[in-house]
Amino acid sequence: DQDESSITLQWNKINNSTSFVLQFNGIQTFISSPDGDGPVTHTVSSLTAGTRYTFTLFSVFENVRSSGVQLTAVTVPANAEGFRASEQDETSITLRWNKVGINTSFVLQFNGTETNIRAPDGDGPMKHTVTSLTARTNYTFTLFSVFENARSSGVSILSATGSDYVLGLNLKLELLGEMSESEMEDALIELFRKYNLPPQFTLKIISSKP
Repeated sequence: DQDESSITLQWNKINNSTSFVLQFNGIQTFISSPDGDGPVTHTVSSLTAGTRYTFTLFSVFENVRSSGVQLTAVTVPANAEGFRASEQDETSITLRWNKVGINTSFVLQFNGTETNIRAPDGDGPMKHTVTSLTARTNYTFTLFSVFENARSSGVSILSATGSDYVLGLNLKLELLGEMSESEMEDALIELFRKYNLPPQFTLKIISSKP
């Protein structure tokens, strides 16, 4: 088993007189053979999400070690942060989220379908547009981070396609500090959500200095 910060290893007992040494990252852990005939289970914790680890297990009998057996396993990657709908119209929804890591891809799940999405180069946010949708319809999207076939627990959002009318609204804001267009978009979306207004809009931000 594995999660974001731990990997659980399991192996068969040899006999009641044989113990084990688990070695990884230059650390050795001594593990005694438990009572009974069941398998031996050991959990390695305090690991980093989305990381590959190599473990070496030695059997030990009266201070004599076996040649050892190796296993490579990975921790589950973290869920993507900032997952939200950034643009909607009558037939499409554009989703946006932050990258998790260089080697972490994604799976987008909705309506019983799954779409594999590779992480592009660079550190910018991810964008993906889902098309051929129905106007005025709610959709649930679930996004999974994937590292070497290990899938995160997933994060879900509910979003709706736009209706067949357009509402235009001009806002003039005075900012005390500097904000990027992306940061301003995030702030306005949170403002709309605070007052239970679905952020189904397209923003055009124009900077004007006094």
